[in-house]
Amino acid sequence: MTSILEPSFAAESGKEFDADPTARIVQNAVTGTSADTVSLDRRIVNQIDESVCERLDAWTVTNQKHSGRCWEFAGLNVLRARIIKELNLENFEFSQNFVAFHDKLEKANHVLVRALETADHDPSEEEVRELLDHPAGDGGYWPQFLDLVRKYGLVPVWAMPDTESAGNTAQLNRALSWALRRAVLRIRAAVTDSDGHERAERIEVERSQALTDVYRVLAIHLGTPPESFTWQYRDKDKKFHSEGRMTPLEFAARYVPAELDGYITVLHDPRSENPVGRKYVIEHTPLMEGGTPYAHVSAPIADLKAAAIAAIRDGEPVWFDCDVAQQFDRQGGIWDAELHDYNSLYGADLTMTKAERMRARETGPTHAMTLVGVDLVEGAPRRWRVENSWGDEVGRKGFFTMNDSWFDQYVFGVVVAPERVSEEVRKAWAGEPIVLPEWDALA
Repeated sequence: MTSILEPSFAAESGKEFDADPTARIVQNAVTGTSADTVSLDRRIVNQIDESVCERLDAWTVTNQKHSGRCWEFAGLNVLRARIIKELNLENFEFSQNFVAFHDKLEKANHVLVRALETADHDPSEEEVRELLDHPAGDGGYWPQFLDLVRKYGLVPVWAMPDTESAGNTAQLNRALSWALRRAVLRIRAAVTDSDGHERAERIEVERSQALTDVYRVLAIHLGTPPESFTWQYRDKDKKFHSEGRMTPLEFAARYVPAELDGYITVLHDPRSENPVGRKYVIEHTPLMEGGTPYAHVSAPIADLKAAAIAAIRDGEPVWFDCDVAQQFDRQGGIWDAELHDYNSLYGADLTMTKAERMRARETGPTHAMTLVGVDLVEGAPRRWRVENSWGDEVGRKGFFTMNDSWFDQYVFGVVVAPERVSEEVRKAWAGEPIVLPEWDALA
């Protein structure tokens, strides 16, 4: 067996391809339109009905635009459902920009802390490369969201609306990355080139200057967070309410229930090397110093579904994460495990199990949304209604339909109250966690 690819392989393969009329037809189709359009299985599309027997939403969707703030939007969508119900409102929206501002600030501080912790590591080590490769990302987790709310509070969307950069974070993240990479190098130099009192002074100077630079960049791109605002509203019955001036922390204290602090992340990880019924935590978290590590309990997929159904039946949307772009039709707003017939399209067997896809880095959590409905047949879920954060021009005015087969293959975690999970899960949640590396498929 030789490892060299001979030129004759391409020539012979080309002849075989040209002799296959099906291959040529598929080639003609895919060179003129997208592969996802050609592979879409119309039998499945025509069977998907958006109706569900349990449905919560009566509000409009939000829009994260060109940003990775889905986890913040999903968290705020859980909270806004509560405030809409509690205050009898037609609609309501929190400021996602307010949360994003403070998230970026906390992440920047975390990068500086990690720079000091790894200052004596070789630059080629994975931890240092990870730090420099991704110093200013948008992504996050449920506990990260809740930590930000508890520390900084919340404001209505009009008190700090999205800016152009809030919905299109590329230039913002570029500027933050410049500032943080520069600071990382200078902190490393301070550790290696000095000692004692001089070292401590140099590190503090670099850290302080970097945080000042980061705040300035954030304020330029996102605006300045308000210290207080006047809270008043009109409810569905046309009654006007005026609550006076509030700080963001006062607003959050009034409308974010304390029990959310005890919610549990239950996650489906079918990899045999990570046993079910154990607690896991992502290495080098939280991204807020002094915050909550990003932990989950591994459980069978049926447990995730049961917990989500119980929450929806009690009128509560469910924060969940998934691999959003797999087997998906964006414009139609539908998911099914077999929605695209890629095997037939390419004439190749591309099938892998969920565990194999995770090991191969083919799948992992890429997006967070909220479950706001479920259709049950004899108690078993048939499909789910999803509130996305991509605006109202996709799906059904921004809402999406997920067949239950897709939940099995591409949903990873749900965040639920402890009473919605088994005693075994609660015991595992209280136990010592197994640490997963920061580059794990679930991180």
